[in-house]
Amino acid sequence: MSGRRVHQVRRDLLLAAVREAGRGTRADLARRTGMARMTVDNLVAELLTAGLLAEEAAVADGTRAGRPARSIILGPAAGGVVGAIVTTRGVRAASADLTGRILAEHRLSGDDLDTLALLVAECETAVEGPAWSVVLGLGAGRDPALATGLQQRLGRRVIVRTAAELSLLGEVGYGTAAGHTDVCYLRVGSGITCGLLLGGVLHHGAHGAAGRIGHVQMDEIGPLCRCGNRGCLDTIASAPAILAALATPLGETVTAARAVELSRTDKATERILADAGRMIGRVVAGLANTVNPALVVLDGPLIEAGGPIVTAVGESLQRYAQPEVAAGTLIRAGTLGDRAALLGALFAGLRATPAARGGRTLAGVSPTVTTTDLASPGRHAAGLVPGEKPAAVVPPGERERAVRREILVETLRAAGQATRSDLVKRTRLPRAAVAALLDGLVRDGVVEQCAATGPRAGRPSPSFRPVAAGELLVGVAIEGDGVRVIAADGTGGVRWSAFRVLPPSMDGRAVMRAAAAIALEQLDGHGERRGPGTRFGVSVPAPVHPVTGRLSSRSVLTMFAGFSPAEEIAAVLGRPVRVTNNAQLAALAESRRGAARGVRDVLYLSCDQYTGAGLVTGGRAHAGAIGYAGEVGHLNVREVGPLCLCGKRGCLSAFLSPGYFAAVSDGGPPDEDRLLARAASGDRPARRALLDAGRLIGRTVTPLVSVLDPSMVIVGGRFTEPGEFVVDGVREALQRHCDPAAAAVLTVVPAALGRDAEALGAIESLL
Repeated sequence: MSGRRVHQVRRDLLLAAVREAGRGTRADLARRTGMARMTVDNLVAELLTAGLLAEEAAVADGTRAGRPARSIILGPAAGGVVGAIVTTRGVRAASADLTGRILAEHRLSGDDLDTLALLVAECETAVEGPAWSVVLGLGAGRDPALATGLQQRLGRRVIVRTAAELSLLGEVGYGTAAGHTDVCYLRVGSGITCGLLLGGVLHHGAHGAAGRIGHVQMDEIGPLCRCGNRGCLDTIASAPAILAALATPLGETVTAARAVELSRTDKATERILADAGRMIGRVVAGLANTVNPALVVLDGPLIEAGGPIVTAVGESLQRYAQPEVAAGTLIRAGTLGDRAALLGALFAGLRATPAARGGRTLAGVSPTVTTTDLASPGRHAAGLVPGEKPAAVVPPGERERAVRREILVETLRAAGQATRSDLVKRTRLPRAAVAALLDGLVRDGVVEQCAATGPRAGRPSPSFRPVAAGELLVGVAIEGDGVRVIAADGTGGVRWSAFRVLPPSMDGRAVMRAAAAIALEQLDGHGERRGPGTRFGVSVPAPVHPVTGRLSSRSVLTMFAGFSPAEEIAAVLGRPVRVTNNAQLAALAESRRGAARGVRDVLYLSCDQYTGAGLVTGGRAHAGAIGYAGEVGHLNVREVGPLCLCGKRGCLSAFLSPGYFAAVSDGGPPDEDRLLARAASGDRPARRALLDAGRLIGRTVTPLVSVLDPSMVIVGGRFTEPGEFVVDGVREALQRHCDPAAAAVLTVVPAALGRDAEALGAIESLL
């Protein structure tokens, strides 16, 4: 990291600290950032000169002896942001300062470029200092050329987002979703739109079309939708559909406001709204099982907190989602009304400012939260209040030290090797601080001292380099019939792979310990020497909480419930272990090494009697708020279907169990191996059964594909071993039931890594 970059990081940190506090003395800022007082004084002087900060006169308040200190606040040149939204009702624009305080807000009925540019210019004049960013939201059917035209008028970049995405950000920044990082926002208006915040990142989809929830097909012979399909959610539960349904029993046309008012006293109106809510709730339950948000926000003219739609959505969630998911998913009504998208545009702009950049730097270098940190009063059994994200309490001084560590590590990685004197020159950090930090990095095994690369005059300065990646990476996959172990070098290059049968057991802890023992035996058998750099990643067939690392106490497989698999495995291996769900790791492996290499938005389907899914969104594996992302096997297919292991009826997995293929098992007892062997030998009924299984899987995951907008669906799992019959079925169903625009750009291919995918994904999780 260059000296200029170090200086910029410090400026951003200081601006972030002032924005967070509102005001503070130099001493306060030194404590908040952990930077040296002299460093803070120099930065404050520089930012005062630039007008980014300002100084308030000292006022004695009686809380401290001696001369009162002056307070530092954001200055007139700190600037602000501008947001605008274009809908069928016209243009709205607003501006805000860096604290988020609204400075100006205007609206006009026109929706042309001249009107838009006029309002943006008016709002920009209310900002003292630079307008750091301009964000434009476009409602459904608005001309994208407006964004290009506005950008040309302003002579700088304009950030463009959909109205649903900005409404989501509005609720996160100013409304009911504040503090949440995994949020699903649904607006029930002229259509039903959706915005997704996954791990704190706005999800756009591979083609910028994520959130097509209104075109999830609910009834194949229902009303024709504008997308060309029949029975889409829009045709059943959008505001126009609900109001049209109300007109018949009431004998008159009613407005949304009137419908909400009637629903409080009229049972027929209440029932019609509740029925629409149940339909929306079925889709929400599917999203909860597969995307696993912590919070679902419902908004629109017919939505009222505690009203029929919100209540019915909550009831459907309880009925169709997995118990742990239902318990950990909040349902709330939006609080911002028709201002949500406009406020979201401002919040999106604020996320792009230097002060926000400094805030992200502070968050990124904060010490990792451990399960011990979470063991405090008020936490529930899973470690967190539902929807809450951990927030480490960083002692004074730790922030600056953490930033300096990052600076040193980044500089060494870029240089490969450098002397202590060179690091002082490159980073412009104090020599004593560099020496102390290097000592700590050596103790932590991040860097190591090494021989100098060339002759130097005078007393030699010690040389350092980053510690090479672990000399041995081990991926362990606990499968249905055994344990697969793959060993790789520090770069991920595979050395060898082995599989050993594991006798069945109903004791999950014993299975974990046995799998660890098998891994050690395989390492010894291949002559591998385990050292400090040996690291282990393990794949398990159950959801793993991303914070606590524990298996859910309500897991469908009771043998894998209520304990920490990492603790059981580490007790045998004698080393820390990273444990992750199997389908999530298979998705990660396929996206980095397999059929989806280089693809950033991927849905992986593991097709067998326990069908699951793994999600890669924006290049990142997505586990969900409590680790349940991808649980497609428990999506409801038919309410009066066969009983599932989870206790509900009609789950997808229940239709894929061996008993459901008994008719093509040649009279023998139902068995998955026999079915696959018959299909491999050319048996046409068995092959047709797998094709139909693929169609059912594809039909069931269509809502997930519509909302996530992946560019590729990878089909793997045991059902693919006899051939591509299941792959063909999934492809056919997605093409048939997805929104035509989404289907046209969607690729469905077989997995490339076979049974090695999970163990390879465990290795990828270590890199």
